[in-house]
Amino acid sequence: MDFTQARVNMVKSQAVPNMVRDPALLQGLLRVPREDFATSAYREFAYSDLPIPLNDGGRRALTPVQIGWLIQELQLSRGDRVLVIGAGSGYECAVLAGMGMTVFALESDADLAARGQQLTDPEQVQWRVGPLADGWNEAGRFDGILLGGAVTSIPNRIVGQLQEDGVLVGIVGQVGEVTMRAVRVSGIPVRQETLFETVASPLPGLGDDGSFRL
Repeated sequence: MDFTQARVNMVKSQAVPNMVRDPALLQGLLRVPREDFATSAYREFAYSDLPIPLNDGGRRALTPVQIGWLIQELQLSRGDRVLVIGAGSGYECAVLAGMGMTVFALESDADLAARGQQLTDPEQVQWRVGPLADGWNEAGRFDGILLGGAVTSIPNRIVGQLQEDGVLVGIVGQVGEVTMRAVRVSGIPVRQETLFETVASPLPGLGDDGSFRL
């Protein structure tokens, strides 16, 4: 399979027609070989508009279009600090780093994190293994936070790790719902808005007590 051509086709036939228009983001999608971040059984599906499995435990990646939409809605500038929660094998991190962001990756699955750290080592992405609901408070405040899967609600302590004008984007909904809401949370006091309807696989350990209910 010609993965380079598949990557070009993904950008032209999926991202651009679905209003992913940021030039730096499109270049990032063209640059990062998504097949490297897929399991060996799903490499050939890396550029399909499908939530491909990341491990045997039920974790699935966001689709290329979902990733494009969410990153675009972060409205980041080169050099901004961004935290990816539920970073999986690191694809979103690699795209963001390729756009010039300073990227922090939080993952609860140690095996996924080890693979992601190896794959994103050239990009100098900083990784941490730990509960996703805790975020990464010790790293300071972030200009952007990206949730790498669906959550039932967003913990207040994660929202509190944003800069005063920072933005969090993620997909909120209950497991099994036909549609979920992609949301943007920003500002102090907190403002939230619905961006689009979609559906995604859940992240583990998010949506517990003390959450920001949308």
